[in-house]
Amino acid sequence: IETSSLSPRTGHVLGIALSTQVNEGIYVLNEVIEATFDEETDECELHDIFRNSHCVFHNAKFDMGFLIYEYGFEFPSFDDTMLLHYSLEEAVGTHGLKPLALRFTDLGDYERELDEYKKTFARKNKIKLEDFNYGMLPVDILGPYACKDADGTFQLYEKFKPLVANNQRFNKLYNDILVPATKSLMLLENNGGPIDVKALESLDENYAIDIEECQNEIFLNEAVQRFERIYEKTFNPNSTAQLRELFFTILKLKPTKKTATGAWSVDKEVLQELKHPLAEAVLDLREKNKLRGTYIANILKGIDKDERLRSGFNIQGTTSGRLSSSGVLNYQNIPRDNKDIKKMFKARPGFTIVQGDLGTAEVYYAAALSGDRFLQKAFIDKLDFHSYVAKQIFNLPCEIQEVKSLFPDKRQHAKAITFGIMYQAGPAKVAETAEVETAEARLFINKYFKEARELKKFIDSSNTFIENNAYIYSFFGRKRRLPEAKSTNQGVAKHAIRSGVNFLVQSVASDINLLGLIELTDWIKQENIGNQIIPFTVVHDSIVSEVKEELVDDYIVKVKEFIQKDRGCSIPDCPIGMDFELGPSWGELKDY
Repeated sequence: IETSSLSPRTGHVLGIALSTQVNEGIYVLNEVIEATFDEETDECELHDIFRNSHCVFHNAKFDMGFLIYEYGFEFPSFDDTMLLHYSLEEAVGTHGLKPLALRFTDLGDYERELDEYKKTFARKNKIKLEDFNYGMLPVDILGPYACKDADGTFQLYEKFKPLVANNQRFNKLYNDILVPATKSLMLLENNGGPIDVKALESLDENYAIDIEECQNEIFLNEAVQRFERIYEKTFNPNSTAQLRELFFTILKLKPTKKTATGAWSVDKEVLQELKHPLAEAVLDLREKNKLRGTYIANILKGIDKDERLRSGFNIQGTTSGRLSSSGVLNYQNIPRDNKDIKKMFKARPGFTIVQGDLGTAEVYYAAALSGDRFLQKAFIDKLDFHSYVAKQIFNLPCEIQEVKSLFPDKRQHAKAITFGIMYQAGPAKVAETAEVETAEARLFINKYFKEARELKKFIDSSNTFIENNAYIYSFFGRKRRLPEAKSTNQGVAKHAIRSGVNFLVQSVASDINLLGLIELTDWIKQENIGNQIIPFTVVHDSIVSEVKEELVDDYIVKVKEFIQKDRGCSIPDCPIGMDFELGPSWGELKDY
């Protein structure tokens, strides 16, 4: 399809390009489609065609989202060449229609002519290229281009579909996860998150005042005024070069780290280490500017008329299989340590926000996949995992349930050691994270592996497989190619191997969450309660929904049922734990 914007709520369909065989296509204008609608049924002939045909898209979630919103079309049977390619080749940024058509079809670089037209049009009409939209193109330019899109999709389908169908792992991944996830994520994107607009506008005003006060604090500082006298220019707190001069020349503070180019760094870590009031003020200004510019401004600009914020989720956005987010707001990137933004996601009267998280997900699936009895015991006995490990490793003179209160530092060290071991960090790195000596960290790692023998075997066998083959498959059939594992540079090779083992665990946790979401959205549709239970985002291993207050208990029971379903990678008779929080807003959650 060709559209005038990236969202069906801010643009419309210009036309639909269709192809039923190679090197052929037809472009149907929006005006033609609308003219064929029957006033009584509010349907047109394309309704029946799509409803009774197998439809192939490239990026089905986008196209179907527009066509369903604008025309009410139904697509009970569909394929997606973007996701077929993602099943075959997981590398990020390789799934666009034009580069794939260039690689795998006879169409060549058919976008070049259109690009030249766009540049000429923008120049003649004195508009920015980013403000150009396809609604500005004449039909005699747009139509043939759109038909090549459809033809390219058809040709890619004929090449990719058999390859996926003939590989048992790829076929299962594609049909059991990727295609159903398309429908579920369309629902989340259509739902959007509820925004408290007045509170957001107030927050924007408060941040504007805070930023001004922060700037005044910086500009009235004696060292900054000295900088301006010496260099005869206004100080710019966003200038890396000027910050270097200010802190290391004017204030004569000791630099601690260099950039890749050899210059002294003034990044967040360095400014924190300087422990100077001016450095703290610069950090504060940076954070407030980022929050206001990246989050508050984008949310204010992107809110729809129904006061909900709709953004995008990308199924093909990572090599590990974790979802990524893009559009008005990157849901995966909201700051954890600042609740201001999340508080703007406020439930309507009679509703509450509910967040469900997989409990200690990566450790749980490491225990399940490796079959390690030492790790599994903590989950089977329903113990706090890191307290359990701390008690065993440090021989603590207390009960496991007392570790958290009596030896919080040892529990934190145990947590650092566990994740260090899972991600194959060396003794030096573990020592740094756990805040112990390297020799002590080495002792802990050896002791850990004496207990967790099956985990050690799992890690070693996975390492060997990746080293020999430069790829590995996840439990759910995702393939992770790791050509760097064959590098002659040992550092590069070891990093690739480590990331492959991390992938085995991370991808399973993510896929379990996604499969739970698929079943949750299917249940919501079957029960016809889409206006009472409204999931609006997935963040790594959690699902966040706006739920009618009287349905909260039922909702939590169903989410647990879907997430904890045994899919062949669970600890026997011990499903993964789930933690639920709820509150009036996403930023004010309390344990359920």
